[in-house]
Amino acid sequence: MRFRFLLRLCLLTIGFALTTAGLLAWQQLNFNLSQIWPLAEEFTTHPVYAMVIGLALIPPTLWEIFVLETKADRGES
Repeated sequence: MRFRFLLRLCLLTIGFALTTAGLLAWQQLNFNLSQIWPLAEEFTTHPVYAMVIGLALIPPTLWEIFVLETKADRGES
């Protein structure tokens, strides 16, 4: 059971780290969105992509942690 919590907490940490790193990198670009979807140029990663992935990881991971905690309180496996 503890390994399940460890895995979820690592995913939660990765989600918050990606969100923070994406926001800080986007701030370095002065919150410019001009290169977010380059159609004519070659594909480059934009910091918003890291923010989106990080923000997408946080809610389901928190939900899984709450479900595991509820199961642990009830004594279920």
